[in-house]
Amino acid sequence: MDAITLAAVRRELDETLTNGRVQAVVQPDEQSLALEVFRDGRRHWLLLDVSARSARVHLLDERARRGVVGDTPFLLLARKRLRGARLTQVIQPGWERLLYLAFEHPEQGRSVLAAEIMGRWSNLVLNDGQGDVLASLRHFERSERSRRIVRPGRAYKPPPPQARKLPVDLVREEDVARLLHQTPAGKPLWRALVAALAGLSPLAAREITFRATGDALADVSHPNLGPAGLMGVLDWFRTLPRQGGWAPTVALDENEQPAAFAPYELTHLGNLTPYRSISAAARAFYAAALGADSYAGRRKQVLALVTQARKKLLGRRASLGEQAAGEEDVARLRAYGEWILAYAWKIKPGDVELLADTGEETLRIPLDPTLSPSENAQAYFARYRKKKRAAEKIPALLAEVDRDLAWLEQIESDVRLADNTPQIEELREALLSSGLVSEPQGKRPRPPRSQPIRITTPEGFEVIIGRNALQNERVTWKMAQPDDIWLHAQDVPGSHVIIRTGGREVPDEVIEQAASWAAWHSQARNNTKAPVIVTRKRHLRKIKGGRPGQVRVLQHRSITVRPERPL
Repeated sequence: MDAITLAAVRRELDETLTNGRVQAVVQPDEQSLALEVFRDGRRHWLLLDVSARSARVHLLDERARRGVVGDTPFLLLARKRLRGARLTQVIQPGWERLLYLAFEHPEQGRSVLAAEIMGRWSNLVLNDGQGDVLASLRHFERSERSRRIVRPGRAYKPPPPQARKLPVDLVREEDVARLLHQTPAGKPLWRALVAALAGLSPLAAREITFRATGDALADVSHPNLGPAGLMGVLDWFRTLPRQGGWAPTVALDENEQPAAFAPYELTHLGNLTPYRSISAAARAFYAAALGADSYAGRRKQVLALVTQARKKLLGRRASLGEQAAGEEDVARLRAYGEWILAYAWKIKPGDVELLADTGEETLRIPLDPTLSPSENAQAYFARYRKKKRAAEKIPALLAEVDRDLAWLEQIESDVRLADNTPQIEELREALLSSGLVSEPQGKRPRPPRSQPIRITTPEGFEVIIGRNALQNERVTWKMAQPDDIWLHAQDVPGSHVIIRTGGREVPDEVIEQAASWAAWHSQARNNTKAPVIVTRKRHLRKIKGGRPGQVRVLQHRSITVRPERPL
């Protein structure tokens, strides 16, 4: 986001949020803060992101989700100072990539949140009414690369102005003439503009060049270029923040994907899509640039643990398969011992093999020359008993491995469907606690326990939806009553859903609605239709030795529904 884009954002926030009351303060991730502001009967969510790749400020079109496992010191102080406060002003000093959001709290007094949107130097700094830093997302110490100190207890100093650059709002026609005269032939004009003028991004400079010459890559020798014409375009550009003649647009590439956005028409790019606000344009651009899933990184980490655990289990399954001896192998060991006893008179000291005629074949039985015939026989009987015990245990061990593999499939589905970071971290903790996988790290903070979804239907029935295997365990065995209706997408991992009947008969439309929610919270979410199991909780049994959320269904019926997201 450049200075003029922040100017458009400032105007939008001023019109939408000023004098609104902050209802909630959350951190979607370690590099951002989101505020819920209530004004004129509406709730608005404001995102302030200072990550190097996507530093930005804009309104969201949906509720911001908490993305940090525990409350950070910055979040705790921001909540204390901002929740319940009124947003009194949104200020942008000059042509700077900087916004000041001023708040008045009935108990805490005045606070100012500085959003410094400056690429890798971006930061959020919370100041008190006297200008001292209370907290910041990033701390800076004085160094060759950082010219100022940003840390709690120090006076807040704004980022220094860009050295040797003339602010766009102060440029005159003689400055433009001098710039054109001093720029060597062959150097693109847009590069010269970026180097000489403060508050101008490469995107804006190319648009100005195009409007002045008809060629976004023109150099100073272009025949259409002159000081008066270039000054006219600069006048249009720098009066936008005062006049508010915004035209938010997103330019699409050859694949119809957002390539750039601005609060004005990007005439040098073409293939434009207009938007009603700069926040809407920003959302469209960053959703394409960053991906719709803001939790992809965390999902990837936990899914890597699932893959690790699955690989371990498959290896154990293969090992058990190799250890499993067939009935013939077990019987042969016993037969060897019996034939050795039968032919003991034939075995001489030092023999390494016994040839035993069974009447059907001649067995070649290996012997230990250091043992007597009786001791050789007992050794074979001991191996026979060991193999027999192993053969009896291995089917149960294989069944346990198969149950764990099915549980991993459920966890994997839960991770992919999780709505926020705490849910993902809860599943990570469940994996690490299961003993199926280990992570060589120090002591891990225990994530807060997330809660299942609760919905009351218009008919007055409460529907409870587990969002992962751990919640499924609680929903089914702690919250459901024997006569409650239990639903689950058939043959795929998914949520346990219960309808609390309260002794009443549940209408078919309520069951179908809850079934559609069960299908949505499962691997069948993207299917057009999905079968869903419907039964009473009393027809469920825990699987002995099973993992959380694993059940056995004694009897059920199935209905087919369209997956539907619960509101």
